[in-house]
Amino acid sequence: MAPFKRNLDYEPIPDEYSQTISSADENDSHYTIYGYRRNNGYTIISNIISFLLLGIPYLILHWYPYLQSFKYQKCPLLNAELVLLKDNHGHYKIIKVEIQNVLLASTGKVNLRYFVYQHTKYIYHNEYNFMPLDIFMPSVSLADVLQYSNGLSRLEYKNVLELYGPNTIEVEVKSYWTLFVEEVCNPFYIFQLFSMALWIVDDYVIYAGCVLILILFSIMTSLYQTRKQSEALHDLVESSNVNEVEILRPNPLWGHTELTIDSRDLVPGDLLIIPPRGCIMACDAVLLKGNCIVNESVLTGESIPVTKTPPHSSDELYDSVTHKRHTLFSGTHILQTRYYGGEQVLARVTQTGFSTTKGSLVKSILYPAPIGLKFYADTFKFVFILFIVALCGMLYTLYTYIHQQVDVKECIIRALDIFTIVVPPALPAAMTVGTIYSQTRLKKLGIFCISPQRINICGKIKLACFDKTGTLTNDGLEIYSIIPSRHSEFMEPVINVDEMHPKSRLIQAMATCHTLTRIDGTINGDPLDMIMFNSIKWELEEPGQSEITRYDTLGPVVVRPRNHPELDSDLPYEIGIVRQFPFSSTLQSMSVICRSLEDPLMLAFVKGAPEKIAAMCIESTLPLNFSTRLSEITAQGFRVIALAYKSLPSKFKWKHAQQIERTAIECELEFLGFLIMQNTVKPETQPIISALNDAKIRTVMITGDNIRTAISVARECGMVAVHEDVILIKIVDNENGQIPSIKMERIAPEMETIESLADLKKLHITFALDGKTWTNLRTYYSHLIPKLLVHTTVFARFQPDQKTQLVVQFQKLDYIVSMVGDGTNDCGALKAAHVGVSLSRAEASVAAPFTSSIENISCILHLMLEGRCALVTSLAMIKYMAMYSLIQFFSVVLLYAHHSVIGDVEFLFIDLIIITSLALTIGKQGPSTVLSSRRPMCSLLSLKNLLPLALQILLSLLMQVGALWYLHQQVWYEPPPLGKAEIVTSWDNTVIFCISGFQYLILALVYSKGHPYREPLISNEWLLTIALILTCFLTLITVYPFKLLDKFMELVYPAHYGHRQAYFRISLMLFPLVQLIVSIFIETCIAEQIWFKRLIQLLTCKSLPRSRYKLLLQKSDLTELFL
Repeated sequence: MAPFKRNLDYEPIPDEYSQTISSADENDSHYTIYGYRRNNGYTIISNIISFLLLGIPYLILHWYPYLQSFKYQKCPLLNAELVLLKDNHGHYKIIKVEIQNVLLASTGKVNLRYFVYQHTKYIYHNEYNFMPLDIFMPSVSLADVLQYSNGLSRLEYKNVLELYGPNTIEVEVKSYWTLFVEEVCNPFYIFQLFSMALWIVDDYVIYAGCVLILILFSIMTSLYQTRKQSEALHDLVESSNVNEVEILRPNPLWGHTELTIDSRDLVPGDLLIIPPRGCIMACDAVLLKGNCIVNESVLTGESIPVTKTPPHSSDELYDSVTHKRHTLFSGTHILQTRYYGGEQVLARVTQTGFSTTKGSLVKSILYPAPIGLKFYADTFKFVFILFIVALCGMLYTLYTYIHQQVDVKECIIRALDIFTIVVPPALPAAMTVGTIYSQTRLKKLGIFCISPQRINICGKIKLACFDKTGTLTNDGLEIYSIIPSRHSEFMEPVINVDEMHPKSRLIQAMATCHTLTRIDGTINGDPLDMIMFNSIKWELEEPGQSEITRYDTLGPVVVRPRNHPELDSDLPYEIGIVRQFPFSSTLQSMSVICRSLEDPLMLAFVKGAPEKIAAMCIESTLPLNFSTRLSEITAQGFRVIALAYKSLPSKFKWKHAQQIERTAIECELEFLGFLIMQNTVKPETQPIISALNDAKIRTVMITGDNIRTAISVARECGMVAVHEDVILIKIVDNENGQIPSIKMERIAPEMETIESLADLKKLHITFALDGKTWTNLRTYYSHLIPKLLVHTTVFARFQPDQKTQLVVQFQKLDYIVSMVGDGTNDCGALKAAHVGVSLSRAEASVAAPFTSSIENISCILHLMLEGRCALVTSLAMIKYMAMYSLIQFFSVVLLYAHHSVIGDVEFLFIDLIIITSLALTIGKQGPSTVLSSRRPMCSLLSLKNLLPLALQILLSLLMQVGALWYLHQQVWYEPPPLGKAEIVTSWDNTVIFCISGFQYLILALVYSKGHPYREPLISNEWLLTIALILTCFLTLITVYPFKLLDKFMELVYPAHYGHRQAYFRISLMLFPLVQLIVSIFIETCIAEQIWFKRLIQLLTCKSLPRSRYKLLLQKSDLTELFL
């Protein structure tokens, strides 16, 4: 086994008390840790204070972990017993530092200090402080991987197991009791428990009991859903776990001993035997011997089998991402193995447990990055504002009751009661109503979500990114034509492949240059390879007694024509594929070494991106018009594959074929020609892109395909407008060794070089660039990237890591970014985007937050529509719940001032009948069918939202005060008698209760407006039905209730009074009518008008946009990019 070599990428930290740790995950996480040790004195004092305050400090420490540091004493990290960890989202956690006695190869027996955070082990190093355990992983070259992978001795295994721990990915399924305690400790539930205790003291027993039942029901529902989600994830992880595996241990007497062990006992360095019939991988491992055909759909969402091969000896450092073609990932399904004779397929374990690729994906589900939507942050600020209002109300109540000489106990109870009214405990639940309904509708459409909070973010998408192949265009490619090259000249295109002779080098290349294989008798592999191979009507045969005993070293894959009249039937014409170099997205090529029975020499065939193949070919074999012809073809939207070959020396034998490096094959080639493939745009693509353009959603393409093909598809689907010119950005090297310079080339209708900035100013343009240019931009012109990104539509020849980099760069410009792809090469970009959508038939995929079984881009339109609907509904719910609390607050305070209160039954009717029924039905309106060009407001605390809300609050207060004033003007009115007992049944109570009841109903209807983000109000049949019933009931109790109902509701019964009282009750209906008219006017003629938005901008002196991309679009002159 190779010795351990640390990757010391960390700089020594001068501050011995704290340290910043950076993580290499896709979230670019970084943590700051502070060292602490226990102080018995501080601990005793804090426990005494907590005991005296009935445990309240314990709750505060639970909610705000950073306050726990006051219980401990700060100390150097070297001596820390605990660390206070702060992540890059501002969240804190106190973690215990453990000590473990282990034997390290480099230092011998040591006491290792470490802590575990989010299933990652951080080890203390004397020079570099704490760093992830992965730093101790051996950084070895591919040569060392092959040379030193002999397995671990028992002593080495024991030491490594102590260091790395068991190979488990355990998703904890907490008990119901644990979940119950955690849920009850939520601040809102604590507040509700406080409210219930106050109500019981105040003899509101019925109401408190009903609320308790609702709370228990809510908690139990939440516990059930949380538990089910944990069990589902646990079962998903367990389904891909393996119980037992076979490994090899070194034996000094006879080489190796074969052992069967529990998969949990695997450690890095173990030599793993892959069984012939395949298995599910229990760890990450690098393949050493044999070939494996693997289904990686659990990671990528793509079910096409992938062939894994061993690496070849070189000084290149092994990396699981770079060398993924040689790596078997945890959780993936090995369908078959290929080997020769009695040899075993072997792999060296590289990662175990949560350090594996599967473990990283599970961690991303368990610990998702917080949603950075301003809406959620504003909600907490809004609650704080309500607390301030409650405090003011409490002070007013105290003043009123003291002035009325009410008992001290009653004063305190009434003052505290204000808090339970103004701050609605049900606010968090109400906010999720819109999201729950949207998620249900999306599921019916075949769009599944593992992060429901992101549905609201869909409503704020500003930039939509799309992969091309399989996303904008159909998966199925068609052979359009073949353009052979002979004597450095292109021949006439061949439409019918059958016209070509089967022994031509071009047909031989198409027959052999692939990684197709047979699984259960059926040919499987990459779709492009399948189409290419099937078009020539050849057969593929893999020799051996069974499919799992084939290994391409001595038993090559054989291909032959099925039937061809030009072939001599007496002599079989077959080609054996001796060696395969699978397609590399980095190299953008693949190659094979072949041998024909008729040919004494071995041949190498290579296919790939034309520009890459051209660089590998002997220049004299390339047609002079190579670039021009390629541009002409790709400009028409065709996908072009270039093919080349070379004859290998006569001394080149089977043994050399297995040892030669890929770079020695992919050079000095002879160009054979172009394979032209047609990839048609999906019929849904153009209408969806058009809808996004109409809605002013910017669209861009990020693809690995040829840039001119990508530009053609962008034009066809409408990403690039008809009147727009596409400028191709290139960075070319300078001969004098200076920084490479930027070159611009106009694409379509005629290609021409932009010679001057004056020419550029005349054009209405968009830019396009490829992966190579992107790399050079990051290296030499990073300051231009933001300005270029806001004007670039097509990004072609982008590798998977470059796609992720691009998405992150867009986010830095304040775009809310969506990414739609097939999940194969887009995993990083899908996970990095605010809204990542994987087009897959699976119901759930860890490749992206959203998975769509709708295999076209219409899914993103549905997500935007539902996102806007959910966001608007959530905003409406917050405003409605705030209005409900403030209306009730006004009612209570006004009645307190008149020595009256709202009765138990009235509270129950308001909270349980009116509010609950309306709150549950407001969100039932579906999304609009048309995507508006205006995005919904996201900031709850913006003046555009607050001013209309303030007008509604003022209106509601005026209606209640006006109704009371109108009551007090009646000659027959008598105020409630002053006394110690508070009065429920009174005219003041009756008027306030009836008016406020209508206010709750009116605002529910006003905040259920449809256009432009939701369906019309009339479509919400549930809300309208409930509103009609409540209107009839409220009208009845306002105008003329019957005696039994009046008595039950504790209202004034009109039979005790004359016609004046009856007329008064009827005239009270004018107040709800006025409120309805004015409320509608506020929401439609003020809040939604352009003039109001401009007035707000004038009041706030907002002259420039806040988003970086808007500033760049507003300020940047395209010519400035290249000055």
